[in-house]
Amino acid sequence: MSFVRPFLRLAVFVITLSGCVRAFAVSPPAPPSHAETLRRMPEQISSHLGSVPDAQGLVGHNLDGFKGAAFQRGATVTLAFAAARGDEKLADNCWRAVDATFAHQTEAGNFGDPAESVAFWLCELSRSLLVIQQSPLAAHFHDRIEALKPKLARAVHWLAGERERLKREDRAAPNRLFFDAEAFLFSSRLLGDQSLEPIGREFIAQGMKLFRAEDGVFLEHNGGDSSYQAVNLLRLGEIVLHFPDPQIEAAIAAGVKWELQRIGPDGVVNTDGNTRVHPGGEVFMGREKTANVGEIALALLYFHGRTGDEASLAAVQRLYGHYVKKR
Repeated sequence: MSFVRPFLRLAVFVITLSGCVRAFAVSPPAPPSHAETLRRMPEQISSHLGSVPDAQGLVGHNLDGFKGAAFQRGATVTLAFAAARGDEKLADNCWRAVDATFAHQTEAGNFGDPAESVAFWLCELSRSLLVIQQSPLAAHFHDRIEALKPKLARAVHWLAGERERLKREDRAAPNRLFFDAEAFLFSSRLLGDQSLEPIGREFIAQGMKLFRAEDGVFLEHNGGDSSYQAVNLLRLGEIVLHFPDPQIEAAIAAGVKWELQRIGPDGVVNTDGNTRVHPGGEVFMGREKTANVGEIALALLYFHGRTGDEASLAAVQRLYGHYVKKR
């Protein structure tokens, strides 16, 4: 699958004063950067989409003790938004999660946790570091990112050694394959390590085999799921901001169309018929999973930000009205 954006030009014809017609090639405007895409998202909504670590740099399930790198990733979401908006204080607070996580890095490169946890962490961390480099805080974080690169390299090369196991264990969950892909693709871009990009492309290719083009569904455990559908859309929506690909763009558009049908006029996410997240469905850490409204909203905000799709923004506003304003 190609990651190369087609080279498009618009021919503009101008009648000169002498009456001659001349053609000039005008390139279309460049799409917004990742940082600019985040900055444009409504702050009233995006402020609910991440986490801020505690004084020890811990987040979520790690608050009572570090269990795995993946649980730290909520802070990287807030870090990305803070950097995009130039909020130095909030970004510095979120960086505590980066320091706290790498304090647990082993000599091998992981964090004492399984490969899938490392992939989740590297995916979202590397995304946020790329956003920082495009943001008003690029200079502020330059030295910290440079100091982090050897540790990041050790982690991603450890993960590369686990890739066959990831392909095997994640084979029924395209969202996980896209987490894996993003970890390698974005680390490649950050580190300038061209050996990592082909690995990321392998995971993209495997994940896209689970896309059902006739209705836009990403097959999670052999069927559609309104919660995990959005995770697929979110991961791919971030990837195309750095590795444009028209086939992936078409899949995202079809996937968004399906997802929008699962969000009611009242903002409730319909989980009927889901393969994973539904009453009596999957359980995580002792609790039954519910629709991940934050990632649904973020996936749709990315699509609106990249395409201007007003139906996606309207759906996010309905989600916000039901799940946030009514709390």
